[in-house]
Amino acid sequence: MNQELDVLVVQLDELLTEGIVDAEDTLELAIVAGLAARLGAGPALADAEKWRDGVGADLVKELWDEVDVDALIESIDEVSGGNATDEEIEEAVFDFDDLVAAAIWCKRGAGLRAAARKVEALIRQVPDPFAVVADLAGPIARLPAVAENLDLYGYWLAVSDAGIHRDGP
Repeated sequence: MNQELDVLVVQLDELLTEGIVDAEDTLELAIVAGLAARLGAGPALADAEKWRDGVGADLVKELWDEVDVDALIESIDEVSGGNATDEEIEEAVFDFDDLVAAAIWCKRGAGLRAAARKVEALIRQVPDPFAVVADLAGPIARLPAVAENLDLYGYWLAVSDAGIHRDGP
């Protein structure tokens, strides 16, 4: 995951250099910073955190006023129906994960607890479709930052457990 972290840090630097001017830019920055933080970026996040807590504070607030969490939950529900492609399932899970990582980085995780629990419940109710993402879920579920925020990241454990349905008992 170090290579992934390196890519995220480069993306973060590019985003900050280009400038953040609206909620869409803010979401992109928050996702990249959130994923980097989850992988242990530490000091590499200093400039982004300074922006978030300073001149970007209003944009961060605007972002969370505009986020449509229900649409992401609906995407998870839709792909659990059994008619989705592997790519659609992966995209739905990672789109929700991006938002959770962004929320944690923006110090807005508490606002997603109910949504994260609902996503975890949806995956546990119909785990079979999510088995296609189980191999990706294991390494994520073992990250220290995931353990620290298990109330938000419990869906990764559910996705990891879905692999049992693919592999058999």
